[in-house]
Amino acid sequence: MVSLMLLTLTVSLVASDLASVLAQLVRGQADERALSVLQSAVKQDPSAPAWWVWLGYAHSLRGEWAQAAQAYCRAQQLGARSSFAWFPPSLPPTWLPEHGNLRSLTIAAVTVWQSPTVFVEPFPSTDPRHGERFHHIAFVYALDRTDHMARQWVHWHAQAGLPPFLADSPAVFALALKLLSERLGTSVSLPVRAWLFSRGDGSALSLQEHTFFYGLLPSDRWGWWRKVAHEAGHYTVPSFGEFEGLHEPYAGGFLGERLFALWLWEDGSFLADLRQPLSDYLRKTICAEIVRAQQWLLRPEGEVPPMPVFLGLCLFLERLGGHLLLREVVSNAPGDSWRAFSVGLERTLRKRLAKGLTIRLCTPDANTPLSAFDLTALREGLTAPSMQIAWWLLNGQFRCEVLVQGRGELQLRWGERVIAEWSVNAEGPQKLSAGFVNDQVGWQRLRFWWLKGSGKIVSVTFLQE
Repeated sequence: MVSLMLLTLTVSLVASDLASVLAQLVRGQADERALSVLQSAVKQDPSAPAWWVWLGYAHSLRGEWAQAAQAYCRAQQLGARSSFAWFPPSLPPTWLPEHGNLRSLTIAAVTVWQSPTVFVEPFPSTDPRHGERFHHIAFVYALDRTDHMARQWVHWHAQAGLPPFLADSPAVFALALKLLSERLGTSVSLPVRAWLFSRGDGSALSLQEHTFFYGLLPSDRWGWWRKVAHEAGHYTVPSFGEFEGLHEPYAGGFLGERLFALWLWEDGSFLADLRQPLSDYLRKTICAEIVRAQQWLLRPEGEVPPMPVFLGLCLFLERLGGHLLLREVVSNAPGDSWRAFSVGLERTLRKRLAKGLTIRLCTPDANTPLSAFDLTALREGLTAPSMQIAWWLLNGQFRCEVLVQGRGELQLRWGERVIAEWSVNAEGPQKLSAGFVNDQVGWQRLRFWWLKGSGKIVSVTFLQE
């Protein structure tokens, strides 16, 4: 009789408390009462996998990983399907990717893990801008370098399931956020919450930690990769501006999508169905902007460039000196105007030239015919009978070291002046050196002419003496 009374009391307690406990867990709180209620639930019905999953979630919130693993294991033995409670805010890396059917995606040596799209529990989520309900959610995890845990970078809310062309966009969004923030030295407040509305005109808007995608346009995979990388840029790339020439006056989103596309191409492991649209984007947008920027740099100074020129200059710097050069320019800029960016660029080049600045010619040159440009040069560097790029130097004495491989007679020019002529006969890199005086601060044409034969300029180093 006493046992029956206790059982009735327990059933009543669990029935009345479970809803509030689940709401508490979703808010990231797991106290002793929550554990007690869930433990009572699994005692009453030990064959119900859902309560075991929520018990694992509660232990995860408390950092009790051994107990969490036991609860999740029991749920899996009982045939539990992927659900909201499989995906707490952080997970041990050893649980990846098997836990909860997480799927990995890797670009440029950065890996994220995306959950299946599951129902939001215990009640639908509501977007903070319009107050509409969202019944589906996917989580994306990435490793945190500070404590080596896998943490949620993206919560992707949706009003319906994701069509195939959108299936990996949550993971790509997280990859772009992580790559851009790490390489540019910026921080992101996590998790970023994306809200995908079932209907809309295809526009997107990022406000604080929320991004709103209105509708399912564009209806192709590459279009969505570009779109999420653009929005990631708003979180991670300093918004230099205002500029004219594109539909937004600030550069963060545009530069984010362009840098992500370059790094995707450089990685080379992207899926086959993206190769052609990515190649078209690189040639028609990125390479065109790099060429236009160099031609603009070689004009008289003084005017604010249009947005495509500014973007091309940033991409040009990244291809010459890697993301660290661009990162240093951005960090040295005393503000977010064009003038501030110019100051950051000059400060960076002055500092680096004093110690020796090495560049690689992984870029279109200043006179590139885009229709014939070999995109492999964006990874491996230019190979051509002649090439010329815009470059900036202080006035003073400089030493120029050229690492080259090939056969023939190579001429180096700074502007219209011949600096050196060398005989080259090297299958492997050969170092050549010349000294010269630059008598005018600013941008000039750095030219390499193969008078005979041909070869590749591996790198160029300038050192102010």
